[in-house]
Amino acid sequence: MLYNALKGGEGVKVRIEESENDEIVIRCKKQDGDVFRLAYEIQNLLSHGELLLTIGNKEYYVSPQNILFFETDGGKIFAHTDENMYETQLKLYELEGRLPQYFVRISKSCIANIMKIDSISRNITGASEISFVKTNKIVYCSRSYLKMLTDKIKEMRL
Repeated sequence: MLYNALKGGEGVKVRIEESENDEIVIRCKKQDGDVFRLAYEIQNLLSHGELLLTIGNKEYYVSPQNILFFETDGGKIFAHTDENMYETQLKLYELEGRLPQYFVRISKSCIANIMKIDSISRNITGASEISFVKTNKIVYCSRSYLKMLTDKIKEMRL
């Protein structure tokens, strides 16, 4: 599956070398959407860092790739998947340091998974509305974060 991420694997060399540090380096002619999707897939394969989230008194271990967004509400931090809303004890700034690179801050109170964004309804004078795949959940991206969001989407998805 990973080999297909780069134009069917044509002309791509895969080399494994031993070193003192565990590191994966992708060398490419151009950083484009295919390369970033490959990095995304590798990161997902290596990701064993499930997050401890709660609903009431019940604890759940959720993979970051299943999370649509994190938001603050009433002093609490919530993680949204397509079906559930979990609570986390981590602060947004702590999550930013722990989450994979496909999570981007979109406002002071929200971090979104750009791989799950379905559409952005731009609003020149205010916050832009973001909808997610396979759900009716929406969040708003502040004007000051919109360019960073769209640049990251172009970098990783297009």
